[in-house]
Amino acid sequence: MKKAIFFILLSLISCNSSSQKISKNEIDYIEKDKESGFFRVHNKKGKYGFIDKDSIIQIPFDYDFINPFDDNLLAFTKKNGKEFYINTKGEIIIPPDYGKLNLFSEGLLSVKKNGKYGFLDTKGKVVIPFDFDGTGFFCQGLCIVSKNNQYGFINKFGEIVIPISYESVKNSHADNIVIASQKGKWGFLNSQGKQISDFIFDKVFSGYNLNIKAPSNLSEVTTYFKNGAVLVFKDNKYEFLNEKIKPAFPNNKFDSASVFDTYQNAIVKRNGKFGIIKPSGEAKVPIEYDYVEYFDSNHNSSEYYNARKGKIYSIFNKDLKKLGESYEPVYNDYSVKTPFIIFKNLNNKYGLVTSNGEIKIPFQYDGLFKSDNNTLLEVSKDNKFGIIDEKGKIRIPIQYKEIYPLYDKFDDEELRKKNLFIADNKIINIENQVLIDKYNSITPIFNNHNYLIVSKNKKFGIIDVNKNIILPLEYNEISNWTEYGPRHSKFIVKNGKTGLIDHENFKITIPPIYDKFRYINGLIFAKKQNKVGIINEEGVVLCNFIYDEIYPNLNDFYGYGNKEPRIYAKKDNSYFQINVKGKILKSNLTKKFVMENSEIPVVNRQKISEAPLPPKP
Repeated sequence: MKKAIFFILLSLISCNSSSQKISKNEIDYIEKDKESGFFRVHNKKGKYGFIDKDSIIQIPFDYDFINPFDDNLLAFTKKNGKEFYINTKGEIIIPPDYGKLNLFSEGLLSVKKNGKYGFLDTKGKVVIPFDFDGTGFFCQGLCIVSKNNQYGFINKFGEIVIPISYESVKNSHADNIVIASQKGKWGFLNSQGKQISDFIFDKVFSGYNLNIKAPSNLSEVTTYFKNGAVLVFKDNKYEFLNEKIKPAFPNNKFDSASVFDTYQNAIVKRNGKFGIIKPSGEAKVPIEYDYVEYFDSNHNSSEYYNARKGKIYSIFNKDLKKLGESYEPVYNDYSVKTPFIIFKNLNNKYGLVTSNGEIKIPFQYDGLFKSDNNTLLEVSKDNKFGIIDEKGKIRIPIQYKEIYPLYDKFDDEELRKKNLFIADNKIINIENQVLIDKYNSITPIFNNHNYLIVSKNKKFGIIDVNKNIILPLEYNEISNWTEYGPRHSKFIVKNGKTGLIDHENFKITIPPIYDKFRYINGLIFAKKQNKVGIINEEGVVLCNFIYDEIYPNLNDFYGYGNKEPRIYAKKDNSYFQINVKGKILKSNLTKKFVMENSEIPVVNRQKISEAPLPPKP
């Protein structure tokens, strides 16, 4: 969606060309840079640069890679195998004089020179000498460093705060307490290096807090204590400790436990039963369930939880309020935020409940499915389908055998807002008005939903959403799914003969004149008038139609064999190895040798109707 918005922006620019501008046709990928306000662009030549809102090039497309600008307004850059940092004017601030450049943290950059690590400031000045074998990132004013396979911490002045004498050390992004290990056991130290616990813990666990804004060099912020208490493992038990490294609450030990998550919930297990506790130790979900699991794969920010007792699941929100019961667990559908959930209750009926427990759609439907429109859902009852909104209002009557959105999550938002649907081989709008009908079938073109493969009286053609005929209804078959076939074409079949059309403009690139047709990694092995040749996807004949059969070696074509794919051919009773242009490379081959080193000859093209189709929403 963002990419489409930027393309719209670019299309509004004056057509007066300038060497300092880039056209939308040159762009492979674009995203807005939140620090500089520019747009980071990867062009179709494989190079990176930055443009402004008017599409004027601010950083030229000379780079093999550019990171987004960090909060110092510097960007990590690669060019010709060298690493360096530039500013928003494209000036080199950190030159490619170092063996290794990391990312800035708290205004300092770890770099490697002559096998040792030190730190530079944002102007490229060395502020911490090259004295270390390894370094980490600064967090809370401290950075992990190593010498001679031992570890400790320095501050931003390069002073050793915690001696470089430990087997291992760790810190978090959000806490000023760190951990270190001696003889395989972990202990806690404060940011001044004072030891605040003995070295007695087998493991110390950190979590993530998504409510804390991450600096530019981080995606998420780790913590031991910001979500509640830290989880440790000791003497085969899990327990929670406060910042004084004392038990966080009475009855503090468990057989299993998770860290406290962003919402200050931790799943615990004791005596074979599971529950969810708060940092106070209160079991807001009683420790009486057979199993408790997260709704979201990111356990540090799961908005809901499933708790099973026997065959019944109880569904809880992040505040640990019980939302309902089901015979099935409820999982995330890849949403970033989930303000409501859909599930099937104990009466096997579907409904929708908001995150605070309000029932918006009553539990009376046989099916309820989120569509690719964020505010509309597909609903079914008695084997009929319709559309309902999040407030429970029926928008399209439940009367169709099938219904699904014409535009999905891969389309621009403006297209999705049109709220067009395919229902029983008709195109309808949200008012249930029929826009396109009288076809036996309607299937959106996979790579462009503004075009439709339609059929009538067993003949296929292509129309657009305005009912304009793009390809007349005179074909026996037209393919849609092209992942395993031509990369920019679709098969067409007419009177038993096969050809290709371009998958964007639908013009015929190879006329349907071939009896047999097999696409293999950019080449088409075809047969007509009992002779086989090789053509490319644009229809150019590479190997003339002079052979009786052609036998490609598929291992070679898909990168497992020689650099030059082996192709064998038969003419009369003789066998040869040929190249893609049909030139004979080896003669006098035996049939046995060819059969052992190749695939079967060109065979009847797989029926298009048997090819995999894109899943319906």
